[in-house]
Amino acid sequence: MKRFLILSFIGLAILIGAYSCKDSQLEEITKPEPETRGITGEGIVLGSVTKDNEFVKVPFKISLSGTATEAFQVGLTLNNDTVTQLINSGTLTNTILMPSASVEYPNVINVAYGTNTGEGIATIRLATLERFFNQKLAFALKLSQPGKGNKVVPTKSNILVVINPADLFKATDIHYLSLTGGGIYNVGFGSNYTVGPAGVTIPLVVNLDNQPSSAFNVNVKENIDTIATLVNSGVLPKDAIHLKDTEYTIDTLIRFGTGSASAVVRLSIPWPVFDANIAANKKFAFALSLAKNTNHVLHPTKSKLIVVVDPNVNLDNNSYITGNGTGLRAKYYRDNQLADFDGRAPNTNRIDETINFSGDGWPDGAGMSRDNFSVKWTGEFLAPVRGDYTFYQTRWDDGSRLFINGVAVIDDYTTQWDKDYRKFTIRLERGVKYKIEAHHRENVGGQQAYLEIEVPNVLSKRVIPKSQLFPAP
Repeated sequence: MKRFLILSFIGLAILIGAYSCKDSQLEEITKPEPETRGITGEGIVLGSVTKDNEFVKVPFKISLSGTATEAFQVGLTLNNDTVTQLINSGTLTNTILMPSASVEYPNVINVAYGTNTGEGIATIRLATLERFFNQKLAFALKLSQPGKGNKVVPTKSNILVVINPADLFKATDIHYLSLTGGGIYNVGFGSNYTVGPAGVTIPLVVNLDNQPSSAFNVNVKENIDTIATLVNSGVLPKDAIHLKDTEYTIDTLIRFGTGSASAVVRLSIPWPVFDANIAANKKFAFALSLAKNTNHVLHPTKSKLIVVVDPNVNLDNNSYITGNGTGLRAKYYRDNQLADFDGRAPNTNRIDETINFSGDGWPDGAGMSRDNFSVKWTGEFLAPVRGDYTFYQTRWDDGSRLFINGVAVIDDYTTQWDKDYRKFTIRLERGVKYKIEAHHRENVGGQQAYLEIEVPNVLSKRVIPKSQLFPAP
């Protein structure tokens, strides 16, 4: 038994020694250090640049001095300083720095195990290349912080990308934004606007050349000072004015829907604004330009527009204009039925608010007898609407005359009264003042004088109100 235990102990010792020797051998085995690779920037992958309707995709690559023994990444940062130095030194000619906001690029390039290259793709907005069509654009990406112990070759740490837009598309392919009409856009009576109860709306169309894209916005800006400059230089007539911002409305933010080739800017002017400028006969002028487009390119000249609205657009407005008249100047002649035909002076001068008289109470207020007198009214008539006016002296006792702009349109200066034929129809324009003169002859008996108007389907027959009558100077 003692011998067995001794042998067992010896065997156990041998086993322990054997295992100890094995562990010692394992500890002496270490993994080999990965071989360091030099990394260089190679630039654009020739022949692989692609373009669609909104973006240009530029593949670029890096190279390793040997095959990667492990997968790793190389960092990328934009290096504008390098490009600026190359431009300033004349190394890059006819070249500008690509705007940073126009370039999207990956933060890292992945290098796979067993390869000796890596690729990334920079995405550039096509609108930027269109905007600078006649120049080259450049940007640089700097390699940094490669993983797994690899190193960037200092002299080849940048990927320089230079793009000539003319190599990718023609000038006729540029997506220009422009305002229809270009230059001076005249809006006259019956054209280029729509009529509503509140006023006029002028649709101004913004067009997009070539294939439409995804949705984007463009602003419309006013350049008020431009109007005064153009008037002073004689480009616009002296009677052109810019309205106050409370006298019109205009869309200032325009949205193009996906696939849309045009959008509309609405310029609206209320009827009262036209009415307020009837007498002065002013043209309304607006200097507009497109701005802050979120995609595509503003046309260098056609993105600006001068809109001139002629006052005769107001011919489409037939709402009633209420004037501020005070009546007509009246001259009364006592004991004379011929007014001032024999050169005599009137016995009474006054303002009659309307010609709306009858009964024994007239003309007592003028200090006249009720028979054997005459009256002459002079002044102007403001036509409140547009249409065919019929003037009536049919309720008139006795003789009557009516002159419009110096022309006798009714002439029956007799001792007859209330004749149906004492009327005349004439076309008058809304908002225009016409010279008017009316004569009354009173013989004996009753007396009355009603100067009335009627416009079919617009104004029913009525005495001309005070508001539309203005005394002669």
